Amino acid sequence: MSYRSASVIIALLLTLGSAIALPISTAASITLAQADTQSPRLAKKETWLQDLNLSKEQIQKIQAIRRQYQDRLTQQRQSVKQAQQELKELMASGDAPAEEIRQKFSRVQTLQQTLAGTRMESMLAIRNVLTAEQRQKLTELMQQQGKPGRGRGMGTGF
Repeated sequence: MSYRSASVIIALLLTLGSAIALPISTAASITLAQADTQSPRLAKKETWLQDLNLSKEQIQKIQAIRRQYQDRLTQQRQSVKQAQQELKELMASGDAPAEEIRQKFSRVQTLQQTLAGTRMESMLAIRNVLTAEQRQKLTELMQQQGKPGRGRGMGTGF
C-alpha cells in the first residue's frame, strides 16, 4: 500500500472514529446556565429546556451533574485531540515504524472509548433526573436533530 493510500485510510479512520466516539450528546449537552440569547446556538439549546419543561429542581440537579463531569470530559477531549495529532504526525513522517503507528492508533481508540463512556455516564445521570415523559420528548428532539439539515450529527438520539 502506498504512503498516500495509507494516509487517506488513516484520515478516514480518524474521522469515522471521532464521529463514533463523539455521538450527539443528549441532555448532557444542554446548556443549563443562563444562555446568551445573542448566540443562536445557545438560544437553540435554551429552546430544548423549554420543550422539556424542566422544574427548577431538575435544572439544579442537571447543572450539578454537568459540573461534576465537566472537568473530566474536557480533559478527555484534550487527550483525544492530542493523541490524534500525534498519530497524524507519525503518519506524515516517513520514518515512523508501522508498529509505533499501530500503537498510537490503538491509544486514540482507547481514549475515544473512555470519552464515550464518560459521556454515557453523564447522560445516564441526567436521564435519572427526567420524568418518563421528558425522556420521550428528549428522544423525539434528538431524532429531529439527527435529520439532514438539522443539528450537528449523524445520530438519531438514544
